[in-house]
Amino acid sequence: MASRKNSSNAFWPTFGNRADAQQAMKGSAAASWVVAAINLGIGLFLIFSPPGTGASYGMSGAMVIDGTIFALIGWGIWRYSLIGAIAGFAFFSLEKIYQFSTQPKAAFGIFLAVVLWMAFLNGVRGALALRQFERAAAPVAADPETP
Repeated sequence: MASRKNSSNAFWPTFGNRADAQQAMKGSAAASWVVAAINLGIGLFLIFSPPGTGASYGMSGAMVIDGTIFALIGWGIWRYSLIGAIAGFAFFSLEKIYQFSTQPKAAFGIFLAVVLWMAFLNGVRGALALRQFERAAAPVAADPETP
């Protein structure tokens, strides 16, 4: 008898049940809160720093707004919201496209961005898997026309 190899890993999990999908969404929420903490921390630092501190890096105190948005998105993902998962993935992707086109690229920044991007992608996958599990568990309506 041949053994089946599990192809699931941390970067591309398989969703065999609701718990797996929920775990992926919790990871996505955590990634959102990491992004929120970084943005809020840097944004607050720049707000209370001397003028022009972040200008050379292309950053401003407006990062506080991004941080707040990511914190709210993380809350939505934590509650298993498909809209929250898609919003987090889209917003993070757009933010990174803008960041890498306007700011110098650091190797660590790219590595961290890929890891967080995968977490957001898996959150969307987990939300879609949860939706499939809910549809499969929903009772089928009785159709009087069916024999």
